[in-house]
Amino acid sequence: LVKKGPEGARKLTRYLKDGGHACMLVDQKMTDGIAVPFFGRDAMTAPALAQFALKYDAPIIPVRSERLNGAHFRVTFYPPLEVTKTGDRRADTLATMTDVNATMERWIRERPEQWLWLHRRWPK
Repeated sequence: LVKKGPEGARKLTRYLKDGGHACMLVDQKMTDGIAVPFFGRDAMTAPALAQFALKYDAPIIPVRSERLNGAHFRVTFYPPLEVTKTGDRRADTLATMTDVNATMERWIRERPEQWLWLHRRWPK
């Protein structure tokens, strides 16, 4: 586990440079980041996933965990998302995170009872 913030980013950077793999939670409330569409509204979204994928040519592999019954779960790995690479870092980051949010939105619409949010995703 790596802490959120500059120290964690440095550790993750070293790990990825050394060929390591990482898992990132992307459905968190952010007060900073970039505005990315999510359920028809802009939601502040951490751009780090796209930035790391672009910088280290790392695939983004969506993974969904679903509770089945009691303490039984199904974890599904999906094909890698396309990482947009036009040379415009800002636009590529936004396009990639838009795809990430669209993937999560599709999963939530399919099985809304599987999603637990204890925070407000959008400000009032």
